[in-house]
Amino acid sequence: MQKLVLINLNSKMLKFFKFLIITCSLLGIIVLFFQDILILHPVKLPKSYNYRFDESFEEINFSSETNTEINGLLFRVKNSKGLVFYNHGNADNLQRWGRHAKDFTQLGYDVFFYDYRGFGKSSGKFTERETLKDAVFLFDKIVKEYLDKKVIIYGRSLGTGIATFVAKNRKADALILETPYYNMADVGKSWLPFIPFEKILTYKFPTNEWINDVNMPIVIFHGTADAVVPYSSGKKLSHMTECDLITIENGKHKNLAEFEKYHTELKKILR
Repeated sequence: MQKLVLINLNSKMLKFFKFLIITCSLLGIIVLFFQDILILHPVKLPKSYNYRFDESFEEINFSSETNTEINGLLFRVKNSKGLVFYNHGNADNLQRWGRHAKDFTQLGYDVFFYDYRGFGKSSGKFTERETLKDAVFLFDKIVKEYLDKKVIIYGRSLGTGIATFVAKNRKADALILETPYYNMADVGKSWLPFIPFEKILTYKFPTNEWINDVNMPIVIFHGTADAVVPYSSGKKLSHMTECDLITIENGKHKNLAEFEKYHTELKKILR
């Protein structure tokens, strides 16, 4: 009788482990072949599309070193204190991200947004290598007008890794990261710890490596209720180097601008 029970138990455990292995394998295959859809979510716009915002802005198209057209928006204010070079998160395009201009224009700063390859009106295909090159190229182009003023490199979510790479390779007055990740694999592990993301992800964005070479003040904003990039990932990144971690209690991934603390701290940085 005991042998029968043991055999049944072993059989159930074997079935469970088989199920677990098959499930993990399927999830790994989905991540491997559909990571562009899972990570990026770009929304294209026709070249004739007219952006609509309350703030004054200028639409600028840049031809990259590979003749890819990168679409950008420069929001200006009178008597500008300087420039915020904004690297946006995943999904959508500048029609969504440009709405955040007022967070900076009301503090007296011009702000430049641009769409990554394959987003909005920007042509080409998103790759990590070309996106990083584009970011540095655009920074060099746009910052020429602000040589005697403050320049802030800003990254949000996906754009935090890109912003950190720019800050590693160029000079500015500060680097601000909103809801940053330690690296892309770390985010994946927070969702599916059994998947070897470090091996199968096309997009690495090793922010934890780049941030060590950033020679400017660094500020991190992260919410404790972030269900996309966990607070633990941003906190772990903050331990890599000397920086200010501003914790927004109950803040989620997309709503930090709804908290007074975010604006109070941002005002201190951009004074």
